[in-house]
Amino acid sequence: MRKIAGMFLICLVMLICVSCSQSNENTNKYIGHIRLEENKLYVDEVEWITDENKDRINELKLTEFDMASGYYIYNPSSDLKSFQINEKTVYSFIDWGTDFVGEDEDRRYSTTKQEEFIKYLNTYSDKAAKVPFWVETKDGYVVSIKEEQVN
Repeated sequence: MRKIAGMFLICLVMLICVSCSQSNENTNKYIGHIRLEENKLYVDEVEWITDENKDRINELKLTEFDMASGYYIYNPSSDLKSFQINEKTVYSFIDWGTDFVGEDEDRRYSTTKQEEFIKYLNTYSDKAAKVPFWVETKDGYVVSIKEEQVN
């Protein structure tokens, strides 16, 4: 009986491991400039280069002037990737104007309401066309869109 219980436990652990590894199988992450149209997100993917990327800095012949803020956004192509947005998509951004948070609260705000995110994007004169966002997708759908504070 112990052998059967032991085999059952081993099979259960293996099944859990396989399930966990498959859950992130179709997850992708992008950094880029975004455009939102109805239930579609368009991403102009960029390469985010930091001081740690020495080989890439040398390859692109970047100078200290290019990386004055500690990073460089390299965008050799304007090709767009498109993904579907749904009601589960999480939008995270920095509410600079305190439209969604109180004056004394943390400025980071997250929501699943697309209309709130659009309202936020509209606070930028160019609708945030030049602000990089971190986008996570799974199976062609956007899981999250996140703005990071950059200098």
